[in-house]
Amino acid sequence: MPARALSTGRLVRARAGARRGLLLTTTATLSVAVATVYAILASLTVAVERSGDAAPPGVPRDEVAAQVAAGVVALLSAAPALIVLVLLLASTAVLQLGRLLAAAREQDMANLRARGLSGRQATALGAIEAAAIAVTASVFGLVSGVALTVLLFGAQAALEALPLGWTAPLTALVLAAVLVAAQRRRSDSRRRGARIATAAAIGVVALTGAFAVWQLPQARPGGFDPIVAIAPSAVLLAAALLVLAVFAAGAAAVARAGAAGPGPALAPRQVARRLPVYAVAVLLVALTFAQALFAAAYSATWTAAATDSAAVRAGADLRVDLPPQTASPATVADAAAVEGVDAAAGVLVAPIEIGSTVAEIIAVPSVAIPTVLSPAGGAVDPEALAATVTPTPDSVAGAPVALGQEATGIRVTVEIASSRPNVAAAFQLSATFVDALGTPTSARLALDEVLAGTTAVTATADVPAGTGPWSLSALTAAIPPAFSTADVGVRIDTVQPLAGDAAGEALAVTGEAVLGESAEAVLWVGAEPGDPAPVRAAIGSALAARLGIGPGDGVEFRYAGTGRRGELEVAAVVDAVPGAQSGLAVFVPLDALTASALQRGTSFVPPNAVWAAGDPDADRAFSEALGDRPVTTAAPGVTASVVGSLVSGWWIAAGGSGALALLAAFAIIQTLSLDRRRDLGVLRALGLTPGAQARSRAGEVAAVFAASAVLGTVAGIAVSWLVAPALVQAVTPGILALGAGVAIAWPPFAIAAALQLIGLSVVTGIAAVGVRRAAIGATVGEEAR
Repeated sequence: MPARALSTGRLVRARAGARRGLLLTTTATLSVAVATVYAILASLTVAVERSGDAAPPGVPRDEVAAQVAAGVVALLSAAPALIVLVLLLASTAVLQLGRLLAAAREQDMANLRARGLSGRQATALGAIEAAAIAVTASVFGLVSGVALTVLLFGAQAALEALPLGWTAPLTALVLAAVLVAAQRRRSDSRRRGARIATAAAIGVVALTGAFAVWQLPQARPGGFDPIVAIAPSAVLLAAALLVLAVFAAGAAAVARAGAAGPGPALAPRQVARRLPVYAVAVLLVALTFAQALFAAAYSATWTAAATDSAAVRAGADLRVDLPPQTASPATVADAAAVEGVDAAAGVLVAPIEIGSTVAEIIAVPSVAIPTVLSPAGGAVDPEALAATVTPTPDSVAGAPVALGQEATGIRVTVEIASSRPNVAAAFQLSATFVDALGTPTSARLALDEVLAGTTAVTATADVPAGTGPWSLSALTAAIPPAFSTADVGVRIDTVQPLAGDAAGEALAVTGEAVLGESAEAVLWVGAEPGDPAPVRAAIGSALAARLGIGPGDGVEFRYAGTGRRGELEVAAVVDAVPGAQSGLAVFVPLDALTASALQRGTSFVPPNAVWAAGDPDADRAFSEALGDRPVTTAAPGVTASVVGSLVSGWWIAAGGSGALALLAAFAIIQTLSLDRRRDLGVLRALGLTPGAQARSRAGEVAAVFAASAVLGTVAGIAVSWLVAPALVQAVTPGILALGAGVAIAWPPFAIAAALQLIGLSVVTGIAAVGVRRAAIGATVGEEAR
């Protein structure tokens, strides 16, 4: 009995050593999977840890922390897709390696069973072997993952990611379980059941992929969403299975054509005959190329969508919101003087109500629309937008009167008629000025000495601090409520610009009003036409769809929380309203909106934000010039930068998948060579030299790999078109639906594809060299006769 046990033990050790190459390949496969999973999670961890470093100046720490938290929540939904895809591809490779290992050991297992090894003992033996492989792969994979993290992100990042070391044994354990299951002996009935189960699994994958494509556009960031987690892997796997079906049909067609034609038919017929062996190689290579193409598409699509959305939301390269303060001409002038700023403007951003719908109104001075607005990667055309909202004869247009280059103030003389005595002494006069940057502001005029019984009063005012030259937009008169019991008639006599103490020629400003119960009225407003008219506006497509309106329609609105009202005329429907946080927005010229408000009342809503065009790196100085307020730039914010780490995660996953596919392809080709060793002697006897056989095998393998690569690339394009835009919107908070479609980063994909093709060429070369060496000494055995 001891001798028998010793003999069995020796046979077990010999069994392990006889398949050292396959075991090493399996260990390497598990190690690559462990390293890839670790590196992916490390890249995401590093992005979260460093996300606060990119916070714009002036943003409070608690707000930055909230933005980071929002990004982490989005990652929790998207990151599983990367891990699932790597584990799926690694499991497929390990499953094939396990089956090849079991097939290669079939005779060994028969000998062991003849010596009394039970099925349970055989399973335990396989589990022990798989555990040893898993332990070895955990160590090597973790070391490789740390080294890769250091290479990509630096030593500090590797230290930050060290707590993720627990993922190494867990990943190896999962794949070791797959390896044990793959090596289990199956009876004929179980094999038939396995084929049925495989067919059912293919159907499930196809249905899951279709369901994911259908539901993914409905997903939104904000928490874990299983559709987001499974959509990329399910659709990519379904596409790879479709590639396999196309390849099988094509291989059969080429084999039939080769058999009927005069050319050589050996290679096509061998591929068609051994399709079950080639199938896994085709599946893995196609899936690798499809994944690399999807990584390129996700990278470019996310970058374009995040950058364009940030630029659209900001409206300009630099933006500071001032509420509850307003943007005075002096404030805008200070912003324009910042080094690195090319142009600045005061902008109104306010909530409005259209019926029961709450939207935003964005009002930019006409002179600043072409110079300040950000084109947002082509999502906004400032010149076209300026032309769109240009007033027509039927809409209001701001027409302020220029005061001249040298003007430092104005002098206004008015005639007052009233039955109440001494009303002139209590009379109030205000002027609305507009500076050269289009920023409106109001200033009260100081009355000259008023004598008893005076019916004509004169008032003066200096232009405010700001950017000259100035223009006069409106004149408003008011009396105290105590005088409103009697009508007070007011008529403008003269309006003159002042240059120091010198008065210029009278301006073409006339007007009159009666002050009664309202106690105030606009005497003159520089606007055309004279009667209240709508303001030309470009509205967002989402708002147009909700209200059911289009170009030419009129819309009444009110400022949220106030009694102020206005009227818009829809000039165009646009996908992106610059500066708006959603598609529920309208864009109007600030000067026309101001004139429209003064046609309907005695005041207007002043701008409450400063936008500037220039270098985004000037954000710190821009913030300091505006009181250390938070600056919004036309670049993805903290939350988006956290989610943006998925771009590097996809490329790491693609690289790891490529390595897994190469290892599996090498094992498959080597096993195929062993399986066809008997053919070499027969072919040599038929006159095919070893070199010719090597070239035939190389052409056969290269054709399989090339076809798989081409079909996989096509499948990747299709998957990217179906999934990438919806996935980007589903995982990134704040992404606007700008209709940009899919973008593909071709240079990175070309590099990844070239590296993969070089690896496949090496595998092909090794296969050819092995065939040539084996064919030199091959003979025709009795079993081949």
